[in-house]
Amino acid sequence: MKSHLYLLILFAILTVSCTSTDLQKEFSCGSSTYSNLSETKDIRNLFSVRLPETWKVNLYYDDGQSSIYAADTTINLTKTTLIDVSYIHASIFFDADFKQKFSADNKNMGLEEIKSKEIKHLDKNAYLSLAQGKKGKYKYHILNVFTKVDNNNFLHAKTEFYGDSLVNERICKAVNLIEKIEIK
Repeated sequence: MKSHLYLLILFAILTVSCTSTDLQKEFSCGSSTYSNLSETKDIRNLFSVRLPETWKVNLYYDDGQSSIYAADTTINLTKTTLIDVSYIHASIFFDADFKQKFSADNKNMGLEEIKSKEIKHLDKNAYLSLAQGKKGKYKYHILNVFTKVDNNNFLHAKTEFYGDSLVNERICKAVNLIEKIEIK
């Protein structure tokens, strides 16, 4: 009887530990993560992000938003990840107009949308877009995740990747950072 109980507990642990979020599933991310993370709070204490301790972090706010911008400035631009997470005081709807405007903006910047989809992020409705192209002389990828916080606010997590070095790994590491965002 005890062996059945142990098997049931083991199965429950494995089921919980193997669950991935919608965002992680979209990019088939495994365990690519950054180490030595510390919590960074925005100026207004609306949200926080866990970022590598060695990254340079800038905080910004105005009447319409509060932002955390960070990157590893100790390595070359073509090997780093830039992340900008903003809590924006405005409504957002993931309707056809939003998707069409966002797609048109990508095209205007010379970017080709690779993936776009409505998902759940932080247990809220969200929209992700991954686009690629060229920025300056570098290959360029940008991942945008918009998360509807409530009727009057949304979160925008933008990550940028220059060059073609380990792009998939950097995307997965960025996805894991985005998953660590906490709304206060």
